[in-house]
Amino acid sequence: MYTMASKSVMSTAISAVTSTRKGELRNLLNINTPLHKYSAAASLSLNYTQSHKEMPSSPSKLDLATLPSLTLYGDLNMRPFRNAWMLQELELPHKHIPCKPWSRLAKSVHPLGKVPALLVEYPTASAQTNPEQNSRPTGENSFIVFESAAINTFLGDLSREHANLDGDGASNRRSTLVPPPATRERAKYDSLVSFVLTEIDFQALWIHRKHSDLANVFGEAPLAVIEARRQFESALAAMEDELCLEGKNCSYLLTEGFSAVDILFANCCFWAQQIGWLEKNAQSSNQRSSDGTHTNSTSLGSEGENDARIAKGPVTLSHKLEMYLKMCRSRPAFIQANQQRKIQGEKNGDHNSKL
Repeated sequence: MYTMASKSVMSTAISAVTSTRKGELRNLLNINTPLHKYSAAASLSLNYTQSHKEMPSSPSKLDLATLPSLTLYGDLNMRPFRNAWMLQELELPHKHIPCKPWSRLAKSVHPLGKVPALLVEYPTASAQTNPEQNSRPTGENSFIVFESAAINTFLGDLSREHANLDGDGASNRRSTLVPPPATRERAKYDSLVSFVLTEIDFQALWIHRKHSDLANVFGEAPLAVIEARRQFESALAAMEDELCLEGKNCSYLLTEGFSAVDILFANCCFWAQQIGWLEKNAQSSNQRSSDGTHTNSTSLGSEGENDARIAKGPVTLSHKLEMYLKMCRSRPAFIQANQQRKIQGEKNGDHNSKL
């Protein structure tokens, strides 16, 4: 049975633990936290700021009247291409600093040393950072966004808000790339972004990447890759149904037109084509079911046939999906971002990826 004194001691202990955890969370979210908080290995030869000012929750409207300086970190043969494409679509001035995952530079802007990462620096910041240096930003209005989908959503919101402040309002074409919050279209956008990330990227394509191309790092897991392939086929079929679900002007995934979720989905399809999971061109011999949908040449049968069927070839590319990907590839912003990717490859002698 607790006495009043013991209850007081317990309450004080719980309060101390809660305060400690809140402090850890503030440090984790604070961009000025020294990088060795994230990675001891990365702190060996880099100098990091010891400032612990909290990142502002959002810039003021006065700050938004002038666009921030944007610096994209990452290899454009990888997920950062999605952000380069988005930046071109929005016509946002930016810098690009190529770097590989787990490199010293990547570890300076991402807690796990992954790419992409976007450094955002507002002109009212009390201090500016040279993005070429291996140090974290120190300005009170500077912060970092990572994860490709989160970066693109931030860029779309930023562009829309900036257009509104400039008096262009919702009529500005850039505002459609990410729908406004608390709308039906935004709910659809967020749903599809989460679906593509979790069902296609993380549970399918990334599993293949980890246990095939990077098997020397993560180990071989052939059964996991087979299941990832199944997952890809199911999720791809679901996404293809979204292309013309509502019967309006639905050439893209949202009825309002091209958006950031198209960048994400199309990029995943291009990735699948690179690894041989999806045909690059629709074949005239595609088998069609009675309801007009396509039948995958790699559909799985009995358990004993799984490995053989997986090895037969890529998923059949339907005419609808082929036209969709062609539209995405033909966009001027995609062409510009792809040219940017090629220039990066020429400078670094890296020609491994073809989008």
